[in-house]
Amino acid sequence: MGSIVAKLLLPPISSLAFLPTISIAAKRNFTLEAMVYFFTMFFIAIYHACDGPGLTVLCFMRYDVLEYFSIYGTALSMWVSLIALADFDEPKRSTFVMFGVLTIAVRIYQDRYGYGVYSGPIGTAVLMITVKWLTKMKETKGLYPDKSVYTQQIGPGFCFGALALMLRYFFEEWDYTYVHSFYHCSLAMSLVLLLPKVNKKAGNGGNPVKMNCSTFCCCV
Repeated sequence: MGSIVAKLLLPPISSLAFLPTISIAAKRNFTLEAMVYFFTMFFIAIYHACDGPGLTVLCFMRYDVLEYFSIYGTALSMWVSLIALADFDEPKRSTFVMFGVLTIAVRIYQDRYGYGVYSGPIGTAVLMITVKWLTKMKETKGLYPDKSVYTQQIGPGFCFGALALMLRYFFEEWDYTYVHSFYHCSLAMSLVLLLPKVNKKAGNGGNPVKMNCSTFCCCV
């Protein structure tokens, strides 16, 4: 009985892995990104809570609607994180964010189960980032951005992101409860690693926020 209850509760509880991501994004002045992460966490938690019979009181929307918004929020979280990493100037940044908001909504409405749900936003954002950074390298005749961005953000972030997608599409048949819960954790870690340490477009926000215990516990 205890293992059954654990399996029912683990997927919605594992969505709380987004809390540190929300906290760090907010403290780095990435307000829009923090809102998207919260939106994603909320609908993932409610969607998985509705899988079991004991928490159906939380199902304030139809099951298919909750599923739609959980997938939409996940894809949108990937998109806004990569756009933040690209560090576009305004109005390009807001234009690209809104482009993702609109196109991802249509794509998921058409087919919410295919690989393109996530590969489309990721591929488009990576292409945009590559074009921008290669142009910068050509202008400066040097590496852009700094080497630390590749070693501390892009490398680890994409590794956790690749792990999350592999768990989501190739390994869930092993044990859905545990694999999908680990997918939530890997995805949240990928997003927080890809997020820049300082939001340069938010003015002077002070020193970069470090990933210490108080930050991960969402403490002020």
